[in-house]
Order: sequence, then structure tokens, then C-alpha cells
Amino acid sequence: MASKLNTLDYAFLTLEKPTTPINVASLTIMEIPDDHKGNYIRDLLKGLLRQPATGLFSQKLNYPFTGSLPTSIPSWIDDDNFDINYHVRHVALPAPGSMDDLLCLTSRLHGRPLERTRPLWEFYLIEGVENNRFAIYLKMHHAAIDGMGGVELMKRWFSDTPTDEVKAPWACMPTPAENKKHLSDYLFTSTTKLFSQMVSNTMMVQDLSKMLFGQYLKTIGLDNSHSPVPFTSPRSILNVPINSTRRFAVKSLPLSDINSLCAPTDATINDILLFLCSSAIRKYLLEKDSLPHRSLTASVPVAVSKKKSHKSSHNGNQLTYVIADLATDELEPLKRIERIVDSTKDAKRELVGISSAATTSFAFLAQGLVAIVNQLRMSKLMPPAANLVISNVPGPKNTLYFGNAKVSTSYPLSVLIDGQALNITVISYQDTISFGLLACQDTIPDLEVIADNIESSFDDLKAVLNQGN
Repeated sequence: MASKLNTLDYAFLTLEKPTTPINVASLTIMEIPDDHKGNYIRDLLKGLLRQPATGLFSQKLNYPFTGSLPTSIPSWIDDDNFDINYHVRHVALPAPGSMDDLLCLTSRLHGRPLERTRPLWEFYLIEGVENNRFAIYLKMHHAAIDGMGGVELMKRWFSDTPTDEVKAPWACMPTPAENKKHLSDYLFTSTTKLFSQMVSNTMMVQDLSKMLFGQYLKTIGLDNSHSPVPFTSPRSILNVPINSTRRFAVKSLPLSDINSLCAPTDATINDILLFLCSSAIRKYLLEKDSLPHRSLTASVPVAVSKKKSHKSSHNGNQLTYVIADLATDELEPLKRIERIVDSTKDAKRELVGISSAATTSFAFLAQGLVAIVNQLRMSKLMPPAANLVISNVPGPKNTLYFGNAKVSTSYPLSVLIDGQALNITVISYQDTISFGLLACQDTIPDLEVIADNIESSFDDLKAVLNQGN
């Protein structure tokens, strides 16, 4: 059955250019069981290739055309020529398989666009990681899945015990029986479709108008909200046209340590993560003598409650965005975190009582404007919508296994667009917070400096808090 993309999914398609592939991915590192006889990776691959692809993993884009022009938003349709061997690839690192080698390979893979005539995903089984480990790099188009959808897939794909059957991610989509409820919901809804659309569209227009008017009031100074307005951010060395080169860096911190900073600062975990990223970037720009006088801002994705809207069998994107003040112009760490907290509180307040349809429509309008700016190559002429994207996705708390291989850690990779040369995505697993930093290689060749600054910024805030006790 064909399933049309929603408007935000379509916006992600239009954002894509050869220099800006709109891919999201995970790099998961696993421990090879010590007692395995033979080549663990090859044995694993044989079992994976026997499993059929389902759901979005077996679907490709279909564009309705009149003549040579597309006439409407594309749909997902089954790929009748699906070839599992195209999507699943086995590679090996040169000995000794260092973390730097793994990140270098991942950087190259992530800079390559996915083939639009096939299902939009690739799976790399990477052997030869030092300390008897291997890695999996799974890349998907952002039009097919969002961060929370990726976590849901992770929960289906991996298992809670080492004795469970090995499951391929492409075989973990909901079964027809699991989708039966979605179908019955759809049939019930269709009987009152006209009335429902009239009511929901009226509410959506009212809520969207309220959101847009609120941004206008902030622009002219009649609303003292601490949440910045899109497209009012200062230009920085992070906000330049980019090419297709990519650099990936990572950093991990104990979740319990980050959580310990929340109460003394009256902050959420997400606020602390924004502070760490803000402080790390501030240090980096100061070292480059390139820190803008006005504060940088971050676009922060926020998951939309799916209770408010019908969920199709296709994952897609159910999110909106808020703009957070990163307070990079603030010298004192405690004042910086205070401003960040005020900013995110006001941003959340602006979403209270707003329907999910309006919030996702707002996100579509923002992404659509960014797409127009990119397609017309106007990123040099307009202020950035935000200086970068910082996303936090809560992940599994329990230990996961892939067959009898234990999942050691998982790092997220997200999207770069023209005019935003840096993206930071964070995911939790067990008691670890993992930062995935992605940058344009030619713009930020020393990305690992920012990654190291995240850890030193944590130490700085902890030291300041200890001084106050």
C-alpha cells in the first residue's frame, strides 16, 4: 500500500543537495563474545542476509509526474526490485582498528547521499575495531525516520538478553497484525473525515497563527520572552556555505554526573546538555578569535505528542523546533546556564495548548524557508535560522545485545545544511550520555577540539558549583 510523505518529511527531501545529504545514522560499537569459534562477523552476516526487509526498509519513493515535472508530494511504495546485497555491506578497518580509523570511515560514509531510486537506507557491518569489537553504521534518510523513531527501531532491533535470536533492523518493522489497529483506526476516522478535517484545520490555522503572531511580537519587542526568534542569529564561522566533506567526533559522559548538576542549577538534563555544547563552542570560537558579540542560538527539535494525531504505519517525522539562547556572550558559567534555562522554559511555554498539527506545520514552514534559502544559494545573504542544531534523544536504559554480542555504546549522526556547518546530537544509553558531533570537514577540521571542550566545560561547571558549597 502506498503511503504519502507528510509535509515535514517532504521538506527534508527538498533540503537535500549533493553537498548536503539529509542522512541520519547511528554508529553502534559491540563486543565480540570471547568464546565464539570462527569469524563472528561473517557468521553474523549470513544470518542477517536471510531475513526479509519489511516496512520502510523495503519501500522506495514514487513521484507522480505529468510530463517531466512532479505534480504532488511523493509516496512510499514497495520496491519490486529490492536487492538486500545493495543495502548491506561488510567492510574492515586496517589493523589495529583504532577509534580514529572508525570515525574517519564513518565521516566518509555519512557524506554520501542515498540513492533515491532505492529504499533510503544502508547498513555497514564493520569488523576489526580494536579490543575485540566490531561496529554497525546504519544510515537512513531523515524523510524516513526521526530521532525517536530511531530509538524505537533500536528497541526492536536489539534484545535484552544474549540468548535471544539475532534480528536484522530491516526485519523489525511492525507486522501486519501489529498494524491492524492502525488500519481500524483509519477506517473509523475515514467515516467522519470531512467533519474532522474542517474542525482540525480550523484549530490548526488558529494555533499556527498564534505561534506566528507570538514570534512577531518578540521581533518588535512587545514580548519579553527569552526564547529567540528564528532568523535573527548572529553570523559566525559556523554559518557559511558548506561542501560534502564531513568530520565526525564523539564524546561520552556519565549520565549520573550530568544529572547531579540539575538540582543546583534548577536545570533539566537537556538544559545541562545545551550548556555543555554552548560552553564548548564558546571556548573554540574564543581560541579562533571568532566569538560573535551577540549570543549564538540553537535549533532544538522537540518531539510532538503522537496522542494528538493519527500515527501511520510509516514512521516519518513527528517533531517541531524551538530556538534556544546559548548565552555564548556570557562569561560566567552560572549566568550562562541561568539564561539557557530561562530560554528553554519560555520556548516550552509557547507550545502549551498548541495542537500537534500546528507545531509540525510551524516546523514545516521553518524548514521550507531554510530549503528556499539553500536552493537559491542565499545563505550568505540572510541571518541564520539558528547557528546550529542541538538534539537530545533519550535512549534505552537497559543493557542491549545483538545476538550474544553486547552493545558497548552508540553514537548518533545527524544532518548538516548549507549555512550550518555543525550539528550536535546526543543520545543516552544505560548510564552514559554520548555526544555525536558532525561538521563540514573543510570548515571545522579540528572538530575533536569542540568534543574535548564538552568534557572540560562539565569540569568547569562542577568546579564553580563546588566553590559555592
